[in-house]
Amino acid sequence: GVPAVAMAYIAEEVEPRSLGRAMGLYIAGTAMGAMIGRVGMGLFAEYGSWRTALGIIGLADLAAAAAFYLLLPPSRNFQPQRGVGLGFHLAAWRDHLRNGSLVGLFAVGFALTSVFVTVFNYAGFRLEAPPYSLSQLEASLIFLVYGFGIVSSSSAGLVAERIGWRGALVAGFLTMAAGIALTLAAPLALVVAGVSLVTIGFFIGHAVASGLVGRFSGSAKGHASSLYLLFYYIGASVTGTLGGWFWEHGGWPAVAALTAGLATAGAVVGGLVARGRGS
Repeated sequence: GVPAVAMAYIAEEVEPRSLGRAMGLYIAGTAMGAMIGRVGMGLFAEYGSWRTALGIIGLADLAAAAAFYLLLPPSRNFQPQRGVGLGFHLAAWRDHLRNGSLVGLFAVGFALTSVFVTVFNYAGFRLEAPPYSLSQLEASLIFLVYGFGIVSSSSAGLVAERIGWRGALVAGFLTMAAGIALTLAAPLALVVAGVSLVTIGFFIGHAVASGLVGRFSGSAKGHASSLYLLFYYIGASVTGTLGGWFWEHGGWPAVAALTAGLATAGAVVGGLVARGRGS
């Protein structure tokens, strides 16, 4: 719910020429939160307890909510709809699902998290197994590469301005595919470098796609954001789970083949979506 509302707020309140940069900064914030949540809470749990970790992250969330309430400027462009019923929402979702460009972006979101979550889900198993035999804490430090996501997502708007939305989307997916190929190497440093490239490509693609949802949706931006995030998390859930079958039956090469195929498909769809809007 929070990212759906946040994406809609940014799309409605930020001047269109600055939308890409603003959305990139927002996505950078989610990358920072993901990194702190995974690595920081893992350290608290390792050296304290899981109850301590949950308590700390709960207090941090409350502090962030208070800061959000106090610092966020009042909305200037949002027009609340009074007395609307279920029919209004169904009509908004129906109209968005008839918009070919938006449907393409929903597919892009599905592909992005399918690749990203699947790689991270099973990279830990690979690093804990021979020949690396890392501890659970050591393997969890792979999430520090989210730091690259902070930089790449905040720069995604500038990249799109230079090479176009279409170029930025395709570049994000191709960067993910290159990273997947690199993870097939044996040296640990190359595996980490490959996962880093996957992270960079993912956050570029996610920042660009999130900004395009706001541009393409017209009215009912909250409904468009919610649909994008629905497909986004379906990709994480379905492919993230399906990747387990590939891991069990083919090891990392099978996981790499699955995710590389989805990255390639995402690049094709992303290019077609942006081309269809003259980008």
